[in-house]
Amino acid sequence: MIDTYRILLLDDDDFILSALTRELFSSPSVSLGGLEIETFTSPLAALTRAREKDGYFDVVIADNRMPEMSGIDFFNTFREIQPDAVRIILSGHTVRADMMRAINEAHIDCFMSKPWHTYGLKCALVQALRRYELRCDNQRLAKLYLEHFGMQHRMQHKDQFRLMVLDDDPHTLSSLNRELGETCSLGCVGVYPLEVHTFESANAALAAAQSQKFDIVISDYAMPTINGIDLLRQIKAMQPDAVRILLSGVADVDVLINAINFLGINYFVTKPWRDYELRAAIDTALSHYELKLENRCLSDRLRLKIKRITNPSGVNADRFTQTVGDDV
Repeated sequence: MIDTYRILLLDDDDFILSALTRELFSSPSVSLGGLEIETFTSPLAALTRAREKDGYFDVVIADNRMPEMSGIDFFNTFREIQPDAVRIILSGHTVRADMMRAINEAHIDCFMSKPWHTYGLKCALVQALRRYELRCDNQRLAKLYLEHFGMQHRMQHKDQFRLMVLDDDPHTLSSLNRELGETCSLGCVGVYPLEVHTFESANAALAAAQSQKFDIVISDYAMPTINGIDLLRQIKAMQPDAVRILLSGVADVDVLINAINFLGINYFVTKPWRDYELRAAIDTALSHYELKLENRCLSDRLRLKIKRITNPSGVNADRFTQTVGDDV
């Protein structure tokens, strides 16, 4: 766990920068350890800062349309300087071509629309920080694996992912089924078809979760018999590895932040959703899902190795196990 996160904010509008800074520092906090924020109106100045010895950042949030260069071009350069930083694009002008470039070239972690919802922004940042720590764990474990096995770890990836979609509105379900059923998600290593299963009843969804495995569960928040947060919490108890996405147009920021931090909700998408936002959430969810499973696989193999051998330098197995860490 990182004590304090360093965030770079980039927008050619000072008013936007002030609003972003104010919201990120407001309650509820997105980080228990605190935030350090630096703001820039010039992409070139931000890149200059990133090249400085003390100019590292954990998260970068940048506007897409700026006079000096686009946010996508900025991230293409920034990624060469600091490849591990989480990259979030914030834009009020979105076209499909920009979305494709943002995913394929800049490899952004999240795409946020202007004007943003406070809860949407904070939930996205909380998840970005969580993914950042997950990637740091993956790099640490991969390095240990290479040191003790003498080879790179290669994960066996799935060919298809199963999605559960729950909403009491049949028209919403039909729309989601049509959109997601025709979509192949990018994930983290390639294109995957999505096998979509829809449910109007929470009881039917919970019954299915007891007998079938799902990789991702998408649920509406406001439903007649149970809210989406409670349902996803029950799903988590049955299928802890499944990625949980909440759809809502009514939940407030405190509810959503608490749902992410304490109840295990992985992602949040506002209603009415934009096609690219939902697809981006699915893509990010699959990347998160596979990275989490890979980290677990690395940890398990390293622990097995530790049980069989003694470190030549004399470090005992207990101390060695602490280096690997708990299940991530």
